[in-house]
Amino acid sequence: MFNITNKLKIASMIALLTIVGFTSNAVNAGSSGDGVENVVITLNTDPTKDPEPACVALQIGMNLLMTDFDGDGVDDVTAADDVTLFVTTGGVELINPHNSIYNRTKPKAVCTTPNGVDTASLQALLQGFQLRGGKVMICPLCAMSRGISDPVTGDMGGAIEIHNLFLYADKVITF
Repeated sequence: MFNITNKLKIASMIALLTIVGFTSNAVNAGSSGDGVENVVITLNTDPTKDPEPACVALQIGMNLLMTDFDGDGVDDVTAADDVTLFVTTGGVELINPHNSIYNRTKPKAVCTTPNGVDTASLQALLQGFQLRGGKVMICPLCAMSRGISDPVTGDMGGAIEIHNLFLYADKVITF
């Protein structure tokens, strides 16, 4: 027969095993535990009306793909394995070849630093994001409703691709 001490020991052991089981699955807080860090950045703000969200989204996307922040050749941080910019609703204007962002002969620097220095055009930031390995996925319904059939870059997402993009994302950042 069990006395109260044995029951407490068994309950404590079960509680400990339960906690160990749960924490062993939490390999890295905020990660899916698969060892791959997938980040999705959604842009739904029209950059022709307000370029700031697109500037910040692209700069964060580039930073997530970098490891050496001070240029000394030594990794300062761990880069994300995959960063995808998902342009949706008004954000599809970022990839529209027929708007004011792309029909200028000299792209306008619209992104500024906190101290007011103009840094880059949206075209330059988008190119920098992609050169670092960033991907662009486009909401096809949003693009079609705005007459965009020939985006300057990116892939029109299908139902399965968009589903999996968000299902397997470790983090989603929205602008």
